[in-house]
Amino acid sequence: MRAIQLSAFGLDHLDLVDLPAPRPGPHEVLVRMEAASLNYRDHMVVNGDLYRGVPLPIAPVSDGAGTVLEVGADVIRFKPGDRVTTFYKSRWIAGAMRPEWEGAEIGGPEPGVMRELACFDQYSLARAPAHLSAVQAATLPIAALTAWQVLEQAHVTTGQTVLLLGTGGVSLFALQFAKLRGARAIVLSSSDDKLERAKALGADIGINCRIHPQWGALVREASGGAGVDVVVETIGAATLAQSLEAVRMHGFVAILGWLGGNEATLPLTPVVLKRVRLQGISVAPLEAHERMVAAIEATGLEPVIDHVYGFTELREAFEHLVAGRHFGKLAIDFNR
Repeated sequence: MRAIQLSAFGLDHLDLVDLPAPRPGPHEVLVRMEAASLNYRDHMVVNGDLYRGVPLPIAPVSDGAGTVLEVGADVIRFKPGDRVTTFYKSRWIAGAMRPEWEGAEIGGPEPGVMRELACFDQYSLARAPAHLSAVQAATLPIAALTAWQVLEQAHVTTGQTVLLLGTGGVSLFALQFAKLRGARAIVLSSSDDKLERAKALGADIGINCRIHPQWGALVREASGGAGVDVVVETIGAATLAQSLEAVRMHGFVAILGWLGGNEATLPLTPVVLKRVRLQGISVAPLEAHERMVAAIEATGLEPVIDHVYGFTELREAFEHLVAGRHFGKLAIDFNR
């Protein structure tokens, strides 16, 4: 079977190889992989910059979708023919995350999805929404679930306002989920074109953060003067001070990443006086993923995909990701 393996760290070491077809163990599911999607985490793995060790060689990329071909003798969750996606935190079934579950992560340290056939533990998979193609479903495991968990943890409801930083996969899923909950959405981008596209998806207000680098006060004004209820903070150190400026008293700032720097100087005065809740979020348990899938099916929501690459175009897809030109998700179609 075809596979892409990372033989050494760096984009130059993504090799097309031929591997033996795997067979499922008693608790495993054999999946014909049909699609994948990229997250910035995948680029960290390829570059050797992940926050934990990754064994080489490894098939990269965490998020994928496909069809079940065979199940082990003790599998109870799936049957041949089921359409599935991967589930990134493969030991986190329910409740709060526990230290002993760390590291069980598809795409590094555990093998990823860039292989035509793959065996996964039955709890490392989730049912794909019935109305989505494999390419669409492959965008859900990390970006959509992270966005879903932000709104769940913040208890976002009708009439509240959510601030979204940028127009990547997490931000646009958060926009779509916020609108489903009846919330208002303010989107920041350095591109007027992307802001217009976000408004077409339901964003109520778009602010060009290149023209308005001190956007916190402007966001607060746009939300009626009090500030937004929730900030989906996808950037990190470079934007955290403005996010604290933008959020209302007793507001919620969900910290999801550090593309804009990992070491933040935190202004404590607004945190204390506003009684702000700062919450780090990294996906969610399987039970939350299954609730999200049910909501996606009930509403007919479709992911926003910027571009679809072929199986052998993984390097080009990563270069697109790092350039930051995308609006929504970048996906891989294994049949192209």
